Amino acid sequence: MEDAPGTRLGRDDRWAGRTAWRLAALSLMVLALGAVLLGTAWAFGGDEAISDNWVGMTVVLALFAGLSGSFVAEMMALWAGIRHERWATLWLPLAMFPAVVTVVALLEAFVFE
Repeated sequence: MEDAPGTRLGRDDRWAGRTAWRLAALSLMVLALGAVLLGTAWAFGGDEAISDNWVGMTVVLALFAGLSGSFVAEMMALWAGIRHERWATLWLPLAMFPAVVTVVALLEAFVFE
């Protein structure tokens, strides 16, 4: 009876891919909310509204949380790929960290000189 479908307690074989996808989605939401906060403050107050205050610190924390979360999601997705999990759940975590690093590098090079 232990091997019957649906009777196993705990995690199934695809837990790493699903967890990586959820973590990447959460990181994307945190980064998007930080970008909305930064854009709104910049649109209404200019440079003074985002430098050396709670808005700037919140955006920096959101960026750090998004980068670290997407890195962990990528590592989990690599682990899931090694375990031959389905690609449908791995594309977001595998693409998230390189995309975030590229966007941050381009913003730093061209916008926040």
